[in-house]
Amino acid sequence: MFRHFALAAAAATIATTGLASAADLPSKKSVPTLAAAEPSAIHGFMDFGYANGRVTGGGVPLYPKGATLFQSDVGVSIDLYGSKTGFINSVSAMVGAWAESRSDVAPGKSRMQEYDWWAGATVGFADYYKLTVESLQFQIPGAGVKKNIFSSLSYDDAHLGLPIALNPSVSVIYNQGGGLTLMGLGKNETYRVDLGIAPGYSFQKSTGIPLSFSVPTSISLGPKKMYYASSQPVCGPNSDKVCSTSTFQMFSTGLQAKYDLGQFIPKKFGAWTAKAGVQYYHLMSDAVQGNQVDKVGPPIVLYPATKSNFTVISAGLGVSF
Repeated sequence: MFRHFALAAAAATIATTGLASAADLPSKKSVPTLAAAEPSAIHGFMDFGYANGRVTGGGVPLYPKGATLFQSDVGVSIDLYGSKTGFINSVSAMVGAWAESRSDVAPGKSRMQEYDWWAGATVGFADYYKLTVESLQFQIPGAGVKKNIFSSLSYDDAHLGLPIALNPSVSVIYNQGGGLTLMGLGKNETYRVDLGIAPGYSFQKSTGIPLSFSVPTSISLGPKKMYYASSQPVCGPNSDKVCSTSTFQMFSTGLQAKYDLGQFIPKKFGAWTAKAGVQYYHLMSDAVQGNQVDKVGPPIVLYPATKSNFTVISAGLGVSF
């Protein structure tokens, strides 16, 4: 009997020990589910590019044909608020800077042509609208500082199901000081309105190719006497033609291409994109066209004769995170 009792006790001990050991093992059911990583509230971008010329938003062509320009900009934004159900969908603050240098300059001349910076905020509302307001300053060596307030209202119409989204926008730039154009004819405390669309199409979904195209198109409007001094309302290199003014100042359209380099550069290094494009500009007002010659003070002729049509070719790389 004692033998049977001993065997029963041993069996109970082994069973108890086995259960205790099994209890000590982690259960698949008890492993806590890891929460999804919260997306970053800080975003940024950098762009590096080349262009063979530039026409300002005010309709001033700055360089002769075939110039060699290197442009770069960098920006950071911070998400301050987000909601999927409220009227206000998002609020973010941003700051950034842009610079342009020119390699084909005369000996002894500075290659750096312009520094710009901006700071402001963007509010997304009613699901598809965004309002941006910024303090924007252009700093041109030898031409002073141009202080501006920039505001833009954009609408994302992709939800309408159109074959190609138009992405319409309206922007207003108000000059606080320094003149809205680079030349002496530019005036302070004036404004310009840009009406734009940017139709675009991506081949990603239909073909798997990470290539997209857009057609940025805009028309600029402003006061008729914005671009010339009332004491010298003349146009043309010989100052012998009275300016024909117009509310419509400049029309621009072009074709821009972007290629996602994600298949070559891991996403942990940011989202890299190769860019290339061509943009056409047509100056619609004699006063804008005549602004290629500065008639306030000693004449500064940018071109032998004023022109009304310009084309700018550009290419570059960009990264965002």
